[in-house]
Amino acid sequence: MGIQYELRCFESDIVVRENQGVYKLSISVRSNPLGSGNQLAEYESEERAIQAAHRFCQLYTVAREYGYHLNGGELQKTDMPPLPVANILELRLSEAELRALLDQEARIYDMYLSL
Repeated sequence: MGIQYELRCFESDIVVRENQGVYKLSISVRSNPLGSGNQLAEYESEERAIQAAHRFCQLYTVAREYGYHLNGGELQKTDMPPLPVANILELRLSEAELRALLDQEARIYDMYLSL
């Protein structure tokens, strides 16, 4: 299982590894370079996996601005429903679209708490 692509994102590396024709996107902390990291998604082509790596770093930047953190394969924020990374990547959201989604989630959740 060789590394096909690596991208630095904050204190982590986003890595694309190929294994038997499947390209696995994962994230690992730089302080543990020997670990295999957390798998985020799988792709059938190297090109799609590399695009997803860049998209994940952009979306992760936005999610962090909103107070989310990565836990396993989910973006999580206290008192909010988790957002599965693989699903978010599959939607191919732009940064603006993710901001709109996170704003909408916050509004819906605030309304729910107010009831």
